[in-house]
Formats: sequence, C-alpha cells, structure tokens
Amino acid sequence: MVRIAENGTSPFHIVTHRYADETVRFAASELQKYLLMATGADLPYFSDRCPMRGPEIRVGPKVRDMTDSDLPPEGYRIREDGEHIYIEGGDSRGVLYGVYDFLTRFCGFRCFTKDAETIGHTELLEVEIGEIRGRPAFEYREAYFRRAFDGDFCAKNHLNSNMGDISKARGGRMKWFNFHHSFRDLVPAEEYFDAHPEYFSEIDGRRVPDKQICLTNPEVLEIAKAKLKEWIRDNPECTVFSVAQNDTYGPCMCPACRALTEEEGSPAGPVIRFVNELADSIREEHPGILLHTFAYLYSLPAPRHAAARDNVIVRLCNISCRFDKPMAALAEENPNGAEAVFVRALEDWKDHAKRLYVWDYAVNFANYLQPFLHFHVLRDNIRLFREHGVLGVLEQGNFAYGGGAAMDDLKSYVIARLLWDPDADLDTEIRLFMEGVYGKAAGTYLTEYVRMMEKAEQQSPLSIYQFPNADYLTDEVVAEADELFRRALSAAESDEIRKRVEREYLSVRFLTLSRLSMDAPARAERIENFFADLKKHGITEIFERTSLAAAKYAMLNSRYAADRSACYSLYYTMQ
Repeated sequence: MVRIAENGTSPFHIVTHRYADETVRFAASELQKYLLMATGADLPYFSDRCPMRGPEIRVGPKVRDMTDSDLPPEGYRIREDGEHIYIEGGDSRGVLYGVYDFLTRFCGFRCFTKDAETIGHTELLEVEIGEIRGRPAFEYREAYFRRAFDGDFCAKNHLNSNMGDISKARGGRMKWFNFHHSFRDLVPAEEYFDAHPEYFSEIDGRRVPDKQICLTNPEVLEIAKAKLKEWIRDNPECTVFSVAQNDTYGPCMCPACRALTEEEGSPAGPVIRFVNELADSIREEHPGILLHTFAYLYSLPAPRHAAARDNVIVRLCNISCRFDKPMAALAEENPNGAEAVFVRALEDWKDHAKRLYVWDYAVNFANYLQPFLHFHVLRDNIRLFREHGVLGVLEQGNFAYGGGAAMDDLKSYVIARLLWDPDADLDTEIRLFMEGVYGKAAGTYLTEYVRMMEKAEQQSPLSIYQFPNADYLTDEVVAEADELFRRALSAAESDEIRKRVEREYLSVRFLTLSRLSMDAPARAERIENFFADLKKHGITEIFERTSLAAAKYAMLNSRYAADRSACYSLYYTMQ
C-alpha cells in the first residue's frame, strides 16, 4: 500500500523526462490537476533535470533510470517498486490513457460528457498498485456522435476518433481524408461523364453517371491514382485515405467487370483489385499511409480470391441488420437473414483483409429522437467484432451540428468504454453515468426509463429506419416513459440537472406529439412549442440531414411525421 496524500499534503513529486513530448507533459499536468482536486494536495511537477527530492510518480518514458517500454501502441502499465510509482505507455497516447486510468481506479474520476465529469474527494489517498496493464481491444475507436467529438471527452475516454477535435497534447487522432464514400470524388461525373461515359457504371447496357465507376477501365485507374496522390500531397496530417464505393447500389456490369465479379463470386472482387492497384501505387513513396474501402451493400460478401493489401482497411457495414437482439443470436435464428449474411462476411473477410474494420449503427436515422437504446445488444455485437479479429470500430449516431437527445451522451460514453474494453461492466457504467450526469434522484428514474425502453425494443424487430408507430412503441410504453421523465424533472437537484433532463425529455415528447391524431386539441400549438424547445437546446436536426423547418412541416401535416415529400437533404461532408 502506497500513501500518496493525507490531509492535503503529499511527499510525492510528479516527474517527466526533460525532453518529454507535448502529450506526456499534458498527461503529467492532468495528473497534478486531478490529484489536487481529489486530495487537496498539490504535488509539484517538474522534469528529471531537477534532482530527486523524494518519492516520485514517474510519467512517461526514460525518466531517470527507466528503460524503454515494450508495451503495445496505446497500451499502458502502472506499477510501483516500494518507493516510486511509474505510469508508462507503448506511446505517448498510452501514457495519457494510463494517467486517466490511474485517476479512474484510485480517485473515482469519470468524464461522462463534454460538460459533466466527476472525481472523488478524500483526505487519505492510499493505493495498492502492484502492476496494472491496459490495452485497447481495437486500434481505431470512434463514437460518431456530434457531442462526442470534443477532444477532452475523447482523450479521457480513450477514443482516437477521426472526427474528434483531439489536439496533439491530448494524444492526437487517427486522421482520415474523405473518410467515407469517395468514388465520386476520385472520378467526378460532372468532370468526365459527358466526354467519357465509359468511366462509369454500365447498367442494363447503358452508362449512368450517378452510381459507381467502372473499376476495370485502365484510364479510370490512372485518374484515380493521380487524384489520390494529390489528396496525400495536400493533406499531410492525414494517415488514412478513403477510396470507397459511393453510397448507392449500381456496380458496373460491363463485360469486363461482370467477368471479374463472376470469377470472384462477389462484386467485392473488382473493388479490392482496384483498391490494391491504388495501394501499390503509393506504397513506396508513402509507406505509412493506409487506404480505406467498404464492404457495403452489394460488396459485403468477401471475394473468392482477391485479398486486400496490408496497407488497405476493409470496413464492413451492417446497415441491413436488426438491433433488437445480438447479431449472432439473430443469425442463428435465421440462417438466411441479413444478420447471418453479415456474420458470414465477418468470418470470410478474415482471410482476405489484414485490417478489418466495422461501421456499426447506434441511432434511428429516420427519427434521431426516437429511442434506440440497445445497450446490451451493442455490447454483445462489439464482443462479436472482437472475436472475429476486427481491428477498428465506428459506432454511428447523430452527427448533426447541434447533436441530439435520445440518450446520445450515454451512448457515446458507453461506446467509448466498450470499444476500449468490451468486457466492461455495462450496468455499472450506466449507473455511474446516470448518477454523475443527472444526480442520484433523477438518475434513478432515467435508469428505469432506459431499462424499460430497452426491454420494449427487444419485443419486435428494431431497425435504423423506423417511425413513431413502430411495434415496440405501444401506448403503454410511451405513457410510462413520459411519467418517468416527469418524475425525473421533479427530482432534479439543480437547474443544470433539470436542463439536462429536459433535453432528454425531448425524445419522449417527440413520440407523444408524433402519435397524436390530426384533430387532437392544440396539436399545432404543442408542436410549435416543441420546436421552440429544440432550438433552445441547440438541436439542429431530428431527421437525418433535414432542416428543422422541413421537419416541423412534416410533423404539422402528417401523423407520425410520415409524409416527408416536402423535405430536402442537407448533404454536408463527413470529413
């Protein structure tokens, strides 16, 4: 047992190497800041250029007599030798994660949202360390929710998100260029189609500009190579570049593409061969660059022969799957269903890609505010990904600029915890979040709401494009949800907590208002008030890529907001 602080004093000093980098120095300063908050003791922080003054917490590599670590990237080790405490990392980001884990284990630290964190308070801090090790389950971890892009939230929850605003001091990020569907950017139809329709998909004997590109045309390959090298030159901060099919169907079925697809047994064959050519073209000049492509919709099944180069990420997408039960269970129930197809793809792609990633879904895109609280299913699916050798996971939610309600903050926190450690105690994490963000009183009612809604979701198919008349949303479920939120509002212990509860209550209010009959008393007035409250809470979208004005029109003029013929898409770039 090591006594770090007692009655506001400590014999320890925090020490880094004299040439420690920005991330390690920031890690040491975070340790100093939070230990002061937890114990009232201000541990001096300096470099090992200064002589030793007593026991030390040595942060990062090479401090005094420390040897280089053999830890994996982002991994960390916390240990003590009877006198000093050591926080080491496989890299600087690992050191920072080690500091936050130390604070979590011994000081009750948690960062729940960009605006809410907690740390314990004690007059006596004694720790029993021995040796503690941590390492991520996945090399790439992204909670793709707008409010989870905050750099502090990412660092404190071990996310290396592409979209996270993670400074170098906070460990930096795995920065991508173009990130998603990009064939239209590699070979723009508006630039080439009129003169060269043969560059684009042939569908039923006719070339079309709005589907995919022809992956067997040698001129298309040369244009794509040149564009890729331009992207790399103009974006030196990026380490991953997306060369992936457009977000639609329509692979080219010209004779050459069709023959290659038949040979490979999957449209993924032409995709992988094309991307491999691009990967080979940059390997020598840019050995640290990775290319990214999708196994998505028609290209989900793995090819028979083609294998992705080592510098290619293949990312599988389960957009067609259900989420009311774990994917493995659904696959067992129905061997011909979308979930079984996806699980087989996970198994087959292991032999065709060294870097296998998954793009998973954690929100209802048709209605961002509609409950989609599949936490235990989410956990089981993440474990499935780990078991199949997946190296990177993105969980997509509401990425609109105003963020959302619908327990998105809880989702982001839970996703971060599970992507680092899929075996984390999910129920404990949910309880800690509820208490830390909403207080024990209101948090108890919101925990009950989450459990009730999750149970309801498991009674019928749950997909990412459902409306407020979905089978799981019975009148009884919606009424009980409304009552739990009313109780939570009454139990809120402060104005700040009440405001947080009100933001989440928007989800249930959306259900209630959407389900009203068209002739319900004061229906229009209630909807107008609801949209005023959306703006008050900074929410900018409740349907994916749809303005609030268009969404309000749909709600006012149709039950369940079902008629969206007047809505238009806001296509903003996912960088």
